[in-house]
Amino acid sequence: MASIFIWASFLLIWTCRVTQAAIYRQAGSCNYKEVQFHPGQTFYRGCDKCYCNEKGYVCLSPMTPTAWPRKCRRVQTECGYRVIYKDFTEVECRAYSWIW
Repeated sequence: MASIFIWASFLLIWTCRVTQAAIYRQAGSCNYKEVQFHPGQTFYRGCDKCYCNEKGYVCLSPMTPTAWPRKCRRVQTECGYRVIYKDFTEVECRAYSWIW
């Protein structure tokens, strides 16, 4: 029974388009656009935020808001989303939850 649950969970994660691009890693040195990064440093690869470590680097895609107050709305930006008030579009509103 547990193996079925694990397999179903893996299948859901693998088939989800958001999850496939959410986290990826690159083995080897932390080079990006001819710049050498050292373990502990972070850098952006397009819209993805990357963390350098001894074995390479790990990148995370921008998060997407999933729930916000009714007085707010989600607005897509170049590298993700912002949650703003409907009446005051220049003021950011706090989202209740986010996913990668």
